[in-house]
Amino acid sequence: MAIFERSRLSVPALPSYNSIRQSVTITSNEQRKGLGLAALSAIAFAAMALLVRILADSGFTPLQIMAWRGGVQAVCSLGACAALKVNPFKVHMGWKKFKWVAVRAVFGVVGHLLYYTALAKLSMGVATVLFFTNPIFTAILAHWMLDETFTKDQRWLMFVALFGIGLVVVPLSPLTLLGIGISKWSICALLGAVSVALAYVSIRIAGPRVHPLVHVVYFSFVAGVGSVLLAWIQGESWHMPNNTAAEWTAVLGIGICAFLAQYLMGAGLLLANAGPMQQFTILGPAQPAQLAPLS
Repeated sequence: MAIFERSRLSVPALPSYNSIRQSVTITSNEQRKGLGLAALSAIAFAAMALLVRILADSGFTPLQIMAWRGGVQAVCSLGACAALKVNPFKVHMGWKKFKWVAVRAVFGVVGHLLYYTALAKLSMGVATVLFFTNPIFTAILAHWMLDETFTKDQRWLMFVALFGIGLVVVPLSPLTLLGIGISKWSICALLGAVSVALAYVSIRIAGPRVHPLVHVVYFSFVAGVGSVLLAWIQGESWHMPNNTAAEWTAVLGIGICAFLAQYLMGAGLLLANAGPMQQFTILGPAQPAQLAPLS
């Protein structure tokens, strides 16, 4: 499809990651700021993952979790838009930019739904490690769609990383790389990683004239409305939080953490290239493992 063709001309002219390392200009400061925002975003995403697991264990389905997240996140993002005087319903350059806002929203929601499904079926450690392969797929897509640097050494390192992740999923299995012995829930998490990678690259293609909050608002709308409709079509019995502080805190917390994570990631992607940015999300898998004993 034409929408997924290489889009070099519509991408803001950022210097390559390799050249920026040798620069002492303001752009290098922005690059470092972008990477710092990615690290903070990874921590917020990790907190969200823990809350997703808590809600899944309490009887919420992935669609219901996504619906609650979308609703709370919409309130947060619209409130932030009002405070910062950002109009989320006016995207500069019309459809040329808005189509990438839509791609970011749809593929972001699909990716996280797949992740939530995997989190409900796999251990938190395995599901999170698989989902956070998205930096690998982001680097590949950024090279293809944005012409970002992707060296031979980086490719070999990513191959080694994928092999290591395979051993985590199916320990000591030499057939892991052929897909033998990998459960459908593991494949769910990997497909979620690919979908989210495309969403992240879409933010870069949309460019700096689309405010990060605009991406968060449309993600929230798609997540909330889409999940409610799908849950209704499937005939799911809606699960309301119990009258306990713990469940209401988890429901509200997942939307707030998601809002912070997406805003920080979106802001960072406007300052740094997609490949290096996503490498910092490797912090994500470590955090749920540390937070899980607290749940």
